[in-house]
Amino acid sequence: MTVKVCHITSAHKSNDNRIFQKECVSIAKDKHFDVYLVAPGESREERSVKVIGVGEKPAGRLKRMLFFSKHVYNVAVKVDADIYHFHDPELLSAGLKLKKLGKKVVFDSHENTVEQIRIKEYLPKMLRNLIANVFYTWETHVCKMIDAVIFPCLVNGKNPFEGRCKETIFINNYPYLSEFLNVEKKEPEYDICVIGSLTPERGITQLLEACKAVGAKIALAGEFSPAGYEAELREKGLLDCAVYLGNCNRQQVVDIYSKTKIGASTILPVGQYPSIDNLPTKVYECMATGLPVIISDFNYPKSVMKDFEFGICVDCEDIDQLSSAIKLLMNNSELRTQMGEEGKRAITDVFNWEMEAEKIIQLYLRLKS
Repeated sequence: MTVKVCHITSAHKSNDNRIFQKECVSIAKDKHFDVYLVAPGESREERSVKVIGVGEKPAGRLKRMLFFSKHVYNVAVKVDADIYHFHDPELLSAGLKLKKLGKKVVFDSHENTVEQIRIKEYLPKMLRNLIANVFYTWETHVCKMIDAVIFPCLVNGKNPFEGRCKETIFINNYPYLSEFLNVEKKEPEYDICVIGSLTPERGITQLLEACKAVGAKIALAGEFSPAGYEAELREKGLLDCAVYLGNCNRQQVVDIYSKTKIGASTILPVGQYPSIDNLPTKVYECMATGLPVIISDFNYPKSVMKDFEFGICVDCEDIDQLSSAIKLLMNNSELRTQMGEEGKRAITDVFNWEMEAEKIIQLYLRLKS
Protein backbone atom coordinates (compact mmCIF):
# COMPACT_ATOMS: atom_id res chain seq x y z
CA MET A 1 0.00 0.00 0.00
CA THR A 2 1.38 3.43 -0.98
CA VAL A 3 1.25 6.16 1.67
CA LYS A 4 0.60 9.70 0.41
CA VAL A 5 2.81 12.22 2.22
CA CYS A 6 2.51 15.99 1.86
CA HIS A 7 5.20 18.39 3.08
CA ILE A 8 4.08 21.99 3.60
CA THR A 9 6.04 25.23 3.86
CA SER A 10 5.01 28.86 3.56
CA ALA A 11 8.40 30.37 4.44
CA HIS A 12 10.93 28.26 2.50
CA LYS A 13 11.63 27.91 -1.21
CA SER A 14 10.46 24.78 -2.99
CA ASN A 15 14.06 23.69 -3.59
CA ASP A 16 15.08 24.17 0.06
CA ASN A 17 18.05 22.01 0.95
CA ARG A 18 16.59 20.35 4.04
CA ILE A 19 12.94 20.15 2.99
CA PHE A 20 13.20 19.24 -0.70
CA GLN A 21 16.74 18.04 -1.41
CA LYS A 22 17.02 15.90 1.69
CA GLU A 23 13.66 15.00 3.23
CA CYS A 24 11.31 14.88 0.25
CA VAL A 25 13.77 13.33 -2.20
CA SER A 26 14.93 10.71 0.31
CA ILE A 27 11.39 9.68 1.13
CA ALA A 28 10.36 9.57 -2.55
CA LYS A 29 13.07 6.98 -3.20
CA ASP A 30 11.19 4.56 -0.94
CA LYS A 31 8.50 2.55 -2.75
CA HIS A 32 6.10 2.92 0.19
CA PHE A 33 5.54 6.66 -0.36
CA ASP A 34 3.96 9.05 -2.84
CA VAL A 35 5.48 12.43 -1.96
CA TYR A 36 4.05 15.94 -2.46
CA LEU A 37 5.47 19.33 -1.49
CA VAL A 38 3.28 22.44 -1.20
CA ALA A 39 5.60 25.45 -1.26
CA PRO A 40 6.13 28.96 -2.64
CA GLY A 41 7.02 29.07 -6.33
CA GLU A 42 5.82 27.17 -9.39
CA SER A 43 4.57 23.60 -9.73
CA ARG A 44 6.78 20.86 -11.14
CA GLU A 45 7.68 17.22 -10.74
CA GLU A 46 11.32 16.61 -9.85
CA ARG A 47 13.12 13.50 -8.61
CA SER A 48 9.78 11.76 -8.01
CA VAL A 49 8.48 14.62 -5.82
CA LYS A 50 5.29 16.37 -6.95
CA VAL A 51 5.80 20.05 -6.12
CA ILE A 52 2.62 22.12 -5.94
CA GLY A 53 3.52 25.79 -6.25
CA VAL A 54 1.43 28.37 -4.40
CA GLY A 55 2.92 31.46 -6.05
CA GLU A 56 5.40 33.89 -4.60
CA LYS A 57 5.26 34.53 -0.87
CA PRO A 58 4.58 38.15 0.25
CA ALA A 59 7.60 40.33 0.96
CA GLY A 60 6.16 41.36 4.32
CA ARG A 61 6.54 38.90 7.21
CA LEU A 62 3.14 39.79 8.73
CA LYS A 63 1.23 39.25 5.47
CA ARG A 64 2.93 35.90 5.02
CA MET A 65 2.06 34.71 8.51
CA LEU A 66 -1.51 35.99 8.58
CA PHE A 67 -2.73 35.43 5.01
CA PHE A 68 -0.29 33.43 2.89
CA SER A 69 -0.16 30.59 5.42
CA LYS A 70 -3.95 30.19 5.07
CA HIS A 71 -3.58 30.01 1.29
CA VAL A 72 -0.90 27.33 1.68
CA TYR A 73 -3.21 25.32 3.96
CA ASN A 74 -6.12 25.55 1.49
CA VAL A 75 -3.91 24.16 -1.28
CA ALA A 76 -2.44 21.44 0.92
CA VAL A 77 -5.74 20.12 2.21
CA LYS A 78 -6.82 19.39 -1.40
CA VAL A 79 -3.93 16.92 -1.73
CA ASP A 80 -5.82 14.68 0.71
CA ALA A 81 -2.63 13.07 1.98
CA ASP A 82 -2.39 10.42 4.67
CA ILE A 83 0.46 12.20 6.45
CA TYR A 84 1.08 15.96 6.54
CA HIS A 85 4.55 17.20 7.49
CA PHE A 86 4.78 20.98 8.01
CA HIS A 87 7.93 23.06 8.48
CA ASP A 88 7.06 26.52 9.77
CA PRO A 89 5.79 27.78 13.15
CA GLU A 90 3.29 29.98 11.30
CA LEU A 91 1.63 26.75 10.08
CA LEU A 92 0.81 25.45 13.57
CA SER A 93 -2.85 26.42 13.06
CA ALA A 94 -2.87 24.55 9.75
CA GLY A 95 -1.40 21.49 11.46
CA LEU A 96 -4.12 21.57 14.09
CA LYS A 97 -6.84 21.84 11.43
CA LEU A 98 -5.39 18.90 9.51
CA LYS A 99 -5.34 16.81 12.69
CA LYS A 100 -9.00 17.61 13.30
CA LEU A 101 -9.68 16.27 9.78
CA GLY A 102 -8.28 12.92 10.92
CA LYS A 103 -4.87 13.22 9.26
CA LYS A 104 -1.54 12.12 10.70
CA VAL A 105 0.44 15.34 11.32
CA VAL A 106 4.14 15.99 11.95
CA PHE A 107 5.71 19.36 12.87
CA ASP A 108 9.31 19.77 11.72
CA SER A 109 10.69 22.47 14.02
CA HIS A 110 13.95 23.54 12.37
CA GLU A 111 15.07 25.64 15.35
CA ASN A 112 14.27 26.53 18.93
CA THR A 113 11.73 29.18 17.95
CA VAL A 114 11.00 30.35 21.50
CA GLU A 115 14.64 31.28 22.09
CA GLN A 116 14.97 32.84 18.64
CA ILE A 117 11.96 35.12 19.29
CA ARG A 118 13.83 36.53 22.30
CA ILE A 119 16.58 37.94 20.04
CA LYS A 120 14.54 39.02 16.98
CA GLU A 121 15.66 42.53 16.05
CA TYR A 122 12.36 43.36 14.33
CA LEU A 123 10.42 42.87 17.60
CA PRO A 124 10.36 45.59 20.29
CA LYS A 125 12.69 44.50 23.11
CA MET A 126 10.06 45.02 25.80
CA LEU A 127 7.66 42.63 24.02
CA ARG A 128 10.05 39.81 23.07
CA ASN A 129 9.70 37.74 26.25
CA LEU A 130 5.92 38.17 26.28
CA ILE A 131 5.64 37.06 22.65
CA ALA A 132 8.00 34.13 23.29
CA ASN A 133 5.91 32.95 26.25
CA VAL A 134 2.64 33.23 24.32
CA PHE A 135 4.16 31.32 21.41
CA TYR A 136 5.47 28.61 23.77
CA THR A 137 1.94 28.06 25.13
CA TRP A 138 0.41 27.90 21.65
CA GLU A 139 3.13 25.64 20.27
CA THR A 140 2.73 23.28 23.23
CA HIS A 141 -1.04 23.10 22.75
CA VAL A 142 -0.72 22.17 19.08
CA CYS A 143 2.16 19.73 19.58
CA LYS A 144 0.19 17.80 22.19
CA MET A 145 -2.64 17.35 19.67
CA ILE A 146 -0.62 16.24 16.61
CA ASP A 147 1.30 12.99 16.16
CA ALA A 148 4.99 13.86 16.31
CA VAL A 149 7.57 16.64 16.37
CA ILE A 150 10.89 16.57 14.52
CA PHE A 151 13.72 18.63 16.02
CA PRO A 152 17.40 18.82 15.06
CA CYS A 153 19.01 17.94 18.39
CA LEU A 154 19.05 18.09 22.17
CA VAL A 155 19.43 21.47 23.88
CA ASN A 156 21.87 21.41 26.80
CA GLY A 157 21.44 17.65 26.77
CA LYS A 158 17.65 17.84 27.08
CA ASN A 159 14.69 17.45 24.72
CA PRO A 160 12.98 20.89 24.47
CA PHE A 161 9.71 19.17 23.53
CA GLU A 162 9.73 16.68 26.41
CA GLY A 163 6.24 16.53 27.94
CA ARG A 164 4.95 18.80 25.15
CA CYS A 165 4.20 16.24 22.42
CA LYS A 166 3.44 12.56 21.84
CA GLU A 167 6.77 11.75 20.21
CA THR A 168 9.98 13.61 19.36
CA ILE A 169 12.32 12.48 16.57
CA PHE A 170 15.76 14.07 16.28
CA ILE A 171 16.74 14.64 12.65
CA ASN A 172 20.05 16.42 12.18
CA ASN A 173 20.66 18.39 9.00
CA TYR A 174 23.76 16.40 8.07
CA PRO A 175 25.23 16.43 4.53
CA TYR A 176 24.82 13.73 1.92
CA LEU A 177 27.93 11.58 1.76
CA SER A 178 27.68 11.54 -2.03
CA GLU A 179 27.49 15.34 -2.38
CA PHE A 180 30.69 16.43 -0.66
CA LEU A 181 33.08 13.60 0.15
CA ASN A 182 34.52 13.30 -3.34
CA VAL A 183 34.84 17.00 -4.11
CA GLU A 184 37.93 17.60 -6.20
CA LYS A 185 40.19 20.20 -4.61
CA LYS A 186 41.22 23.16 -6.79
CA GLU A 187 43.94 25.77 -6.50
CA PRO A 188 42.84 27.95 -3.53
CA GLU A 189 41.29 31.31 -4.40
CA TYR A 190 40.16 32.12 -0.85
CA ASP A 191 41.81 31.71 2.52
CA ILE A 192 38.50 31.32 4.33
CA CYS A 193 34.79 31.11 3.52
CA VAL A 194 31.44 31.65 5.22
CA ILE A 195 28.25 30.42 3.58
CA GLY A 196 24.75 31.07 4.91
CA SER A 197 23.13 33.92 6.85
CA LEU A 198 25.43 36.93 7.08
CA THR A 199 24.28 38.58 10.31
CA PRO A 200 25.88 40.25 13.34
CA GLU A 201 24.77 37.33 15.54
CA ARG A 202 26.84 34.98 13.37
CA GLY A 203 29.97 36.93 14.17
CA ILE A 204 30.53 38.27 10.66
CA THR A 205 31.80 41.63 11.92
CA GLN A 206 34.44 40.07 14.17
CA LEU A 207 35.50 37.57 11.51
CA LEU A 208 35.99 40.33 8.95
CA GLU A 209 38.01 42.36 11.44
CA ALA A 210 40.25 39.33 12.05
CA CYS A 211 40.63 38.63 8.32
CA LYS A 212 41.59 42.23 7.69
CA ALA A 213 44.14 42.10 10.53
CA VAL A 214 45.99 39.08 9.07
CA GLY A 215 45.46 39.84 5.38
CA ALA A 216 43.16 36.89 4.71
CA LYS A 217 40.92 36.82 1.65
CA ILE A 218 37.41 35.71 2.63
CA ALA A 219 34.53 34.49 0.46
CA LEU A 220 31.04 35.40 1.67
CA ALA A 221 27.98 33.66 0.21
CA GLY A 222 24.45 34.22 1.42
CA GLU A 223 22.27 37.15 2.38
CA PHE A 224 23.17 40.09 4.61
CA SER A 225 20.68 40.90 7.37
CA PRO A 226 19.32 43.15 8.79
CA ALA A 227 18.86 45.83 6.16
CA GLY A 228 21.81 48.17 6.16
CA TYR A 229 24.27 45.67 7.65
CA GLU A 230 26.23 45.25 4.41
CA ALA A 231 26.47 49.03 3.97
CA GLU A 232 27.66 49.40 7.56
CA LEU A 233 30.44 46.84 7.01
CA ARG A 234 31.44 48.48 3.73
CA GLU A 235 31.58 51.92 5.34
CA LYS A 236 33.96 50.58 7.99
CA GLY A 237 36.20 49.08 5.28
CA LEU A 238 35.60 45.55 6.56
CA LEU A 239 34.57 44.22 3.14
CA ASP A 240 37.88 45.25 1.58
CA CYS A 241 39.24 41.75 2.24
CA ALA A 242 36.03 40.00 1.12
CA VAL A 243 34.60 38.65 -2.11
CA TYR A 244 30.80 38.70 -1.88
CA LEU A 245 29.26 35.96 -4.04
CA GLY A 246 25.57 36.49 -3.21
CA ASN A 247 23.09 33.65 -2.84
CA CYS A 248 24.55 30.47 -4.33
CA ASN A 249 23.02 27.20 -5.52
CA ARG A 250 24.27 23.81 -4.37
CA GLN A 251 26.86 23.41 -7.12
CA GLN A 252 28.21 26.91 -6.52
CA VAL A 253 28.53 26.14 -2.81
CA VAL A 254 30.52 22.99 -3.57
CA ASP A 255 32.73 25.01 -5.92
CA ILE A 256 33.48 27.56 -3.19
CA TYR A 257 34.50 24.80 -0.77
CA SER A 258 36.74 23.24 -3.41
CA LYS A 259 38.90 26.36 -3.73
CA THR A 260 39.05 27.52 -0.10
CA LYS A 261 41.59 26.69 2.61
CA ILE A 262 39.46 27.13 5.76
CA GLY A 263 35.78 27.07 6.72
CA ALA A 264 34.37 29.29 9.46
CA SER A 265 31.34 29.42 11.74
CA THR A 266 31.84 32.26 14.21
CA ILE A 267 28.41 32.41 15.83
CA LEU A 268 28.22 34.63 18.90
CA PRO A 269 26.82 33.40 22.26
CA VAL A 270 23.23 34.64 21.73
CA GLY A 271 19.82 32.97 21.50
CA GLN A 272 19.73 29.21 21.00
CA TYR A 273 23.22 28.88 19.54
CA PRO A 274 25.42 28.20 22.62
CA SER A 275 23.03 25.59 24.01
CA ILE A 276 22.22 23.31 21.05
CA ASP A 277 23.90 19.92 20.81
CA ASN A 278 24.58 20.28 17.12
CA LEU A 279 26.92 21.98 14.67
CA PRO A 280 25.72 24.42 11.99
CA THR A 281 24.89 22.69 8.69
CA LYS A 282 27.66 24.53 6.85
CA VAL A 283 30.22 23.21 9.34
CA TYR A 284 29.25 19.64 8.49
CA GLU A 285 29.57 20.50 4.80
CA CYS A 286 33.05 21.96 5.33
CA MET A 287 34.07 18.84 7.23
CA ALA A 288 32.77 16.62 4.43
CA THR A 289 34.86 18.47 1.85
CA GLY A 290 37.98 18.25 3.98
CA LEU A 291 38.13 21.86 5.17
CA PRO A 292 39.40 22.56 8.69
CA VAL A 293 36.89 24.77 10.52
CA ILE A 294 37.26 27.70 12.89
CA ILE A 295 34.21 27.43 15.13
CA SER A 296 32.70 29.03 18.24
CA ASP A 297 33.92 27.51 21.50
CA PHE A 298 30.50 26.34 22.67
CA ASN A 299 30.20 23.11 24.67
CA TYR A 300 29.00 20.88 21.86
CA PRO A 301 31.71 21.78 19.29
CA LYS A 302 34.34 21.28 22.00
CA SER A 303 32.92 17.84 22.82
CA VAL A 304 32.97 16.75 19.16
CA MET A 305 36.51 18.06 18.83
CA LYS A 306 37.62 15.56 21.49
CA ASP A 307 36.70 12.69 19.15
CA PHE A 308 37.42 14.33 15.80
CA GLU A 309 39.96 17.17 15.78
CA PHE A 310 38.49 18.83 12.68
CA GLY A 311 39.36 22.45 13.51
CA ILE A 312 39.92 25.08 16.17
CA CYS A 313 37.41 26.32 18.77
CA VAL A 314 37.75 30.01 19.61
CA ASP A 315 35.99 32.78 21.50
CA CYS A 316 34.48 34.48 18.46
CA GLU A 317 34.11 37.79 20.26
CA ASP A 318 37.90 37.89 20.69
CA ILE A 319 39.51 39.33 17.54
CA ASP A 320 42.99 38.24 18.66
CA GLN A 321 41.92 34.61 19.07
CA LEU A 322 40.23 34.64 15.69
CA SER A 323 43.24 36.24 14.03
CA SER A 324 45.63 33.69 15.55
CA ALA A 325 43.51 30.75 14.43
CA ILE A 326 43.20 32.09 10.88
CA LYS A 327 46.91 32.82 10.64
CA LEU A 328 47.86 29.37 11.99
CA LEU A 329 45.71 27.50 9.46
CA MET A 330 46.50 29.81 6.54
CA ASN A 331 50.22 29.11 6.91
CA ASN A 332 50.18 25.40 7.78
CA SER A 333 49.03 23.17 4.93
CA GLU A 334 50.00 20.01 6.83
CA LEU A 335 47.74 20.93 9.77
CA ARG A 336 44.92 21.82 7.37
CA THR A 337 45.20 18.41 5.70
CA GLN A 338 45.27 16.59 9.04
CA MET A 339 42.18 18.40 10.35
CA GLY A 340 40.43 18.01 7.00
CA GLU A 341 40.87 14.24 7.11
CA GLU A 342 39.50 14.15 10.65
CA GLY A 343 36.41 16.05 9.46
CA LYS A 344 35.84 13.60 6.64
CA ARG A 345 36.16 10.67 9.04
CA ALA A 346 33.54 12.23 11.32
CA ILE A 347 31.08 12.65 8.46
CA THR A 348 31.65 9.12 7.12
CA ASP A 349 31.31 7.48 10.53
CA VAL A 350 28.64 9.56 12.26
CA PHE A 351 27.32 12.79 10.76
CA ASN A 352 25.72 11.90 7.41
CA TRP A 353 22.22 12.36 5.99
CA GLU A 354 21.84 8.77 4.81
CA MET A 355 21.43 7.66 8.44
CA GLU A 356 18.99 10.47 9.26
CA ALA A 357 16.63 9.82 6.33
CA GLU A 358 15.86 6.35 7.61
CA LYS A 359 14.49 7.84 10.86
CA ILE A 360 11.80 9.77 8.95
CA ILE A 361 10.82 6.73 6.92
CA GLN A 362 10.44 4.63 10.07
CA LEU A 363 8.35 7.40 11.71
CA TYR A 364 5.95 7.46 8.74
CA LEU A 365 5.62 3.68 8.72
CA ARG A 366 4.78 3.71 12.45
CA LEU A 367 2.17 6.43 11.95
CA LYS A 368 0.41 4.41 9.24
CA SER A 369 0.66 1.00 10.90
